[in-house]
Amino acid sequence: MDFAKKEDILINLAHSRYDLIIVDEAHKMSAYSYGDKVSKSNRYKLGEVLSEISNHLLFLTATPHKGDTENFRLFLDLLQPGFFASKEQIENSIRDKDNPLFIRRTKEDLKNFDGKPLFLPRNVKTIHFDLGKDSPEEKELYNELSKYITTQYNISLKKNKNKYIYFTLIILQRRFASSIYALTKTLKRRLHKLEDLISKVSQFNNFNNFYDDIDNIDELAEEERWEIENQLETISLAQNREELENEINTIKKLIKKADDILTNEKEIKLKKLKDSLNKLDEKLEDKDKTKIIIFTESKDTLDYLEKKVKEWGYSVITIYGGMKLEERVNAEKFFKNEKQILIATEAASEGINLQFCNQMINTIYHGIQTA
Repeated sequence: MDFAKKEDILINLAHSRYDLIIVDEAHKMSAYSYGDKVSKSNRYKLGEVLSEISNHLLFLTATPHKGDTENFRLFLDLLQPGFFASKEQIENSIRDKDNPLFIRRTKEDLKNFDGKPLFLPRNVKTIHFDLGKDSPEEKELYNELSKYITTQYNISLKKNKNKYIYFTLIILQRRFASSIYALTKTLKRRLHKLEDLISKVSQFNNFNNFYDDIDNIDELAEEERWEIENQLETISLAQNREELENEINTIKKLIKKADDILTNEKEIKLKKLKDSLNKLDEKLEDKDKTKIIIFTESKDTLDYLEKKVKEWGYSVITIYGGMKLEERVNAEKFFKNEKQILIATEAASEGINLQFCNQMINTIYHGIQTA
């Protein structure tokens, strides 16, 4: 999707013609309405081209409706332009469960033409932990980080600063949720930037509009989002040397607490992961043939897990944003034939989606032949 949306590719694509186009994770082709204005993402513009050049269009998504009826209407507009002319029409169709463009199926419902399930059964288990009881050090770090975030947020409200600082604070929370290592790396990058700017405080409050569509940052390709987040990580509200030094001291204290947790291997999520892998090994007769996929949002967490899981004696391969598609496909082959564990960000879904679409096309073709 992110390859096809590129301007030069899109121009060539617009001159093509297809009998059938299948789009997985189709909800990423999003557009939003702000009053009389419609903001279209580059992925949505790709969807408009696909709608023009295909006789049949099939969207696959687990999250078609994001709680925004107009967003959903614009999404369905790619399938059948103008079918729902207003929010009221689509709200009525949802209420009456009468939507000819939309079919809801669980994976368990999906079968091939022989009546056999397309997907293996899923057994979902959530691993619970109590941060206060299981890892008091992490709870203390969480409380100190929350205090820092709250303080910065209140300052931004008081000084009426722009929304970029909000995303900076959200990034810190997401990094903590991902791993202590990811939080530490983010804090150290932030510290380095603030220390670099300590001699030029006049530049601190210069919020450049380096990305206009900040509200839709999660719609970006992974590597694009990471690049913008790296810039957001270093934004500060400090307006003088004293404020700056106070923030630097706070960050240093947070880094020390985080480093202590990492050094002593007290991170509870890492412990739970190791325990889960050990229990899985005990259940399986041939653990060398076991295939395990670990997904994470943060590249820093991916690097950290790769190092740790290798230390635990597993063979590992990784897939992440920034890798070429060919590299991702080759990594999947290594995982299938040689490696025990794949650690991946959402970029891994692209190669997997290609395989799934091929499987679906073959199934449809078989059905046509049978008919």
